[in-house]
Amino acid sequence: PFQIPVFDNLYLDMNGIIHLCSHPEDDNPHFRITEEDIFIHIFQYIEFLFQMIKPCKVFFMAIDGVAPRAKMNQQRGRRFRSAREAENLINQAKDRGEVLPTEKRFDSNCITPGTEFMVKLQKQLQFFVTQKVSTDPLWKGVDIYLSGHETPGEGEHKIMDYIRSLRSKPDYDPNTRHCVYGLDADLILLGLTSHEPHFSLLREEVRFGGKRDKTKRPMTPKETTFLLLHLSLMREYLYFEFADLEHKLSFPFDLERIIDDWIFMSFLVGNDFIPHLPHLHIHQDGLPFLWQTYMQVLPTCDVKGRLYDACVRTTMLHGSETWAVTAEDIRKLARNEASMLRWMCNVNVNTRQSVSILREKLNIRSISCGVQERRLRWYGHVRELEEFLMNDDDNDGECLEDNFGNSKASEAVSNCDLSEEESFWEYKKDYYKSKLNYEEVTDEVLKEQAYIYISALQWNLYYYFDGCQSWSWYYPHHYAPFMSDLVNIKDLKIKLDMGKPFLPFQQLMAVLPSASKELLPLPLQDLMTKQSSPIQKYYPEDFDTDLNGKLHEWEAVVLIPFIDETELLKAMATVEDKLSPSEKDRNRHSPHQLY
Repeated sequence: PFQIPVFDNLYLDMNGIIHLCSHPEDDNPHFRITEEDIFIHIFQYIEFLFQMIKPCKVFFMAIDGVAPRAKMNQQRGRRFRSAREAENLINQAKDRGEVLPTEKRFDSNCITPGTEFMVKLQKQLQFFVTQKVSTDPLWKGVDIYLSGHETPGEGEHKIMDYIRSLRSKPDYDPNTRHCVYGLDADLILLGLTSHEPHFSLLREEVRFGGKRDKTKRPMTPKETTFLLLHLSLMREYLYFEFADLEHKLSFPFDLERIIDDWIFMSFLVGNDFIPHLPHLHIHQDGLPFLWQTYMQVLPTCDVKGRLYDACVRTTMLHGSETWAVTAEDIRKLARNEASMLRWMCNVNVNTRQSVSILREKLNIRSISCGVQERRLRWYGHVRELEEFLMNDDDNDGECLEDNFGNSKASEAVSNCDLSEEESFWEYKKDYYKSKLNYEEVTDEVLKEQAYIYISALQWNLYYYFDGCQSWSWYYPHHYAPFMSDLVNIKDLKIKLDMGKPFLPFQQLMAVLPSASKELLPLPLQDLMTKQSSPIQKYYPEDFDTDLNGKLHEWEAVVLIPFIDETELLKAMATVEDKLSPSEKDRNRHSPHQLY
């Protein structure tokens, strides 16, 4: 019933397809499937998507390769949790007296670069693509790329790297129509970072809430409802969301920069690389809260307004604390300021635009308020100053008679305020001690936390907009600091070393639990389980999880130790000579292939 538009390029984030075709019933301990059936289902899915979109120029298939170290912490937590959940399901079924199949259950942790399963899948995909290019007319005349598990990088980010490389070519057509298939919500952010006018996302329909009816679960792609999200439409929604800013800014309203900021704000509620800020959760409207705050703050981020307020106005009002001010003096100052405001906002006097609107754009109080504020502060009338700033009626060009004779200065901070501040500080200290395991919370600790978290935000910006700028960097805590402690950061010098990606076996050792040790070569398995192993401590069989304000167990923080890279590589070096030639061949990188 709906006509699918013409697309030049189709990109598949393959891991979603692989997981969907290999273990569709994770909650069923009786489910079994052979590798041959998995491969057949994957090929059918690829063929169905190709025939649905019919790309005219490029078909790019990307499988997750070795990920940046920042991603491995999340992969590690997921794999430890999935192994424990699978074991619990089997034990519960046995406790109920159920007879389980004798065939071995598929371990989804094998969908990791360097395993025998991924090597077989790569070879099968190569054969499949060769066969389709040779026999299917639809596949001819299209550039077919296969970026397999041996090519470093997450699938979706390899896709974006390819799109950025296309855009950098002098003959790139800006009207190229892109379609990306994938289940990861990050694809929305990545698509928006491209600022491409024709960028769409294809994915299966997902229904939230309620129990799933297993009898109605789609078994094939033909039975599946697919959704096509045009990011051009989402860009329009983002414009309407932030349209109120268009007339409040003293600088040009630029939707592209608004979108960039919107993407950045999403980092603060957490992603695969950094934890969310304390008490900032999506299910508690954390994102709308950030957007509203952004709309309040952005109009104040104006260089002209800040320069005028800090330098020009300060000079104009120098000594006004002791002036014998008259109403005529205030009118002269107001006329002079109005002229300056029009100049800063490029507004002609004949446009009849209200001075109050110009001040709102620049986030500047009226000059009469500036005089009264200085006089109140000079005489130490803190309470009157607070009330004055809260109840400013913004009377342009008017100055009420100042009467300081009968007023009394209030205390700078009330006992109630001080108590709240102390209470909040005690709460934060307890958070840093219990969550981040600091013995004492000092200024140096808070400075360290600010540096680590700001570095994390910088790494994320690079990763989403320009590609990986450090393979070795990672966020070294399970929890984030408080936003109120991210202060004095303008002079931070952030240094990210590029490093290099892990080899496949190094990543397997970094992310797999001991329950999935059979996915590794035998010499490496002992490093996980033997008491004499120097890295055995990194593979606990029992571990805690912490919901940390989330609703679902799959969102919980998995409290396992972070792998020490130096210790890991040193331990692995002691058994490298025991690997067979075929195992060594699995442990390498290779570029993607063009057919």
